Amino acid sequence: MGPLGAAPRPPAATWDLAGRVVANGPVSQGLRVLDVELPRAIDFLPGQFAMLNLTGPARLVFRRPFSILATAGRTISFLYRAIGRGTSLMAGLAPGAAVECLAPLGQPFPAPAAATPPVLILAGGVGLPPLYAWFARYRRPADLACFGGRDLDDVPWDLVPPPWQVSVDRLDGAAARSVFHGLVTELALACVGEPGDATPRLVLACGPTPLLRAAARLARERGWPCRVSLEEHMGCGYGVCKGCVVPVRDPGPPGWRHATSCTEGPVFDAALIDWDRFGHAAAGGPA
Repeated sequence: MGPLGAAPRPPAATWDLAGRVVANGPVSQGLRVLDVELPRAIDFLPGQFAMLNLTGPARLVFRRPFSILATAGRTISFLYRAIGRGTSLMAGLAPGAAVECLAPLGQPFPAPAAATPPVLILAGGVGLPPLYAWFARYRRPADLACFGGRDLDDVPWDLVPPPWQVSVDRLDGAAARSVFHGLVTELALACVGEPGDATPRLVLACGPTPLLRAAARLARERGWPCRVSLEEHMGCGYGVCKGCVVPVRDPGPPGWRHATSCTEGPVFDAALIDWDRFGHAAAGGPA
């Protein structure tokens, strides 16, 4: 630890940059993409995130975490949903507005190796960015990507074209698109076959807690490895505020401990998460 009273420092590989909004608009009824131009290009690995803040009188006390969707030159893109004060303020930013960006942060999804089995991607709603980035960077012919939305209007169709498979929770009789009606995990089961299917897979999942639990259960039942990206509320992004701790299994007594999601995650081995305790601590409010 540093001397008492010393200001906390983000990881050395992280850049704290002042950017400008290039574009900020809807890609579906509920989801938006924010494009920010930075003074320099930064690289990231799928699963890493940024902490964003406004400037001037609108500056937030705590930065808000945003998964990184993509980068192109000096522009970094984020997919988000306006659900609280912070993200609602972000949704109101016009081109040219100033944004502070601390990135990249966190542990990414693993890159495939020669021995990595086909990957099964399970993305739900605003959990799409890290898996969109993974599929765009690492996709192999046998990998399967599935996205689940609330309904047809909630799906960002331009981001999940074929070969992405799409499911929706609600589907009315006037639907013009042929999509799977049900949970994204049910779509995955329809795609990968019955439990007797011996094909090994690696499951990568990000989305709301019910999706993560279902993905972990599916992988456990099939004997597949599984990595999940947790959508925990974060205040600092580099392990100081302890607002994003999650219960993980630990060999020492009492058999579990709190892991800091922003530094040890947000990507975790699903088998290490203590799912019986996960989600029971008081959670932070919407971003």
